[in-house]
Amino acid sequence: MKLKKADEMEQYQSNKSAKITYMFFTIALLVWSLLNYFTKGQTGWEFAILLMGNVVFFGSRVYFGRKMR
Repeated sequence: MKLKKADEMEQYQSNKSAKITYMFFTIALLVWSLLNYFTKGQTGWEFAILLMGNVVFFGSRVYFGRKMR
């Protein structure tokens, strides 16, 4: 099976979907962390996953931004 290169419209749709997905997971993990913090007094693994995901996201943005210069 050959993969075809995405055209501009498919790239736009993929980028838009990725942004919405990122926001959903960020908000869901944040809400879950806050609920655990207020009920149990600790954040748990979901907060660590949220932090690591944000580090990867923003780190890759910085990396690719510098690579494009």
